[in-house]
Amino acid sequence: MASILQLEEKIQQLKNEDPDAFKIFSAIFQAHSSEGHMKFPESFQEKAWQYFGIKEQGHIIESKDQVLNRLERQRIINIHNHWTGEGALFNSLRAERPGMGAAEREKEQSTIHKLIRDSSRDCDFCQPEKYTPEDVFGRLKGKHCITGANIAKYDTWSSIIFFDRHHPLEFAPEEVADYLETGWAWFLKVQKQDPDYTYPTFLWNCLPRAGASQIHGHAQILMSRRPYGKFRALKKAAARYRHQNNGDYFQDLYEAHQAVGLATGDGELGLVASLTPVKEKELIILSRKSPYKSEKVKKTIYSALRIFLDVLGVTSFNLSIMGPPMNQEDDTPYLVRLVDRGSMLKSTADMGAMELYGSSVIADDPYRVIEPFKEV
Repeated sequence: MASILQLEEKIQQLKNEDPDAFKIFSAIFQAHSSEGHMKFPESFQEKAWQYFGIKEQGHIIESKDQVLNRLERQRIINIHNHWTGEGALFNSLRAERPGMGAAEREKEQSTIHKLIRDSSRDCDFCQPEKYTPEDVFGRLKGKHCITGANIAKYDTWSSIIFFDRHHPLEFAPEEVADYLETGWAWFLKVQKQDPDYTYPTFLWNCLPRAGASQIHGHAQILMSRRPYGKFRALKKAAARYRHQNNGDYFQDLYEAHQAVGLATGDGELGLVASLTPVKEKELIILSRKSPYKSEKVKKTIYSALRIFLDVLGVTSFNLSIMGPPMNQEDDTPYLVRLVDRGSMLKSTADMGAMELYGSSVIADDPYRVIEPFKEV
């Protein structure tokens, strides 16, 4: 399997064999590697071996020298997006780590199922019509969900889609499609009520590690007068790119990832394992068709979620959908972004000061993320 550690070699190969693809990649990204060094006192070597030695069935299968050699010389891959300012640091030590073992997965699944089961005993979202407020125009009912106002609003128009199922990790294709269709019906209702609000946003925070205040499955829906900060900055970056490079930033973003083996699909509906992810396993779905209307896009979103959960072992995630304004001419595609928020067994936060104010520090290799999507 390819690795992010081979990225520089792949870029050099592009330069030699496909100059056009190299030009597109280089117009957006800069990538380089460096090596970080350290020394271990004898008093710490045993512990370092215990901490970082790769284990199989509970036993370390590497020698102490092998582990120390890996620790003392760590290769860092640094990737920067010229236009958005996004950056990511991939550490070879982190990228080569084995995944969670079977025993750990079983423990995590048991922990999650207990959390979900216990939370269902006194859940307001299980009875949203009794225990949540509603919008001034009332509630919208889908086949598998119902809307309600957000009691602590994000913005002027900020509401919630309550899923019929309490279990946040169990959903079928028709349910995900219904959540999206109900969200679109709410957007239309808001625009009729307040025509100045034209930008729809759909957010799905799954479980507390992803920022959800309730275990019960639900999504946030918002309408704004203009794009929210980060999406607005992205649109401005795309406009500058078009002006200076006479190209479509989003199409070239897809092609740049495709050139190094990190994309699948096509220009109309493409999936990208981001080279500058905001955090672990970030997947970007770029679509020229509405995810609220297109059956193909709705099915793609469902499939992406199930691959995250069932193949990549994700248990907590954030999903966002942003795109062009309603009823206005705008060539911005829809961007569906999906990111892993880490294991429920970990007590540490997955994001720190580097992610907030510097560049994202990433453990997961994006080539391992895109592989199951290519197979499908």
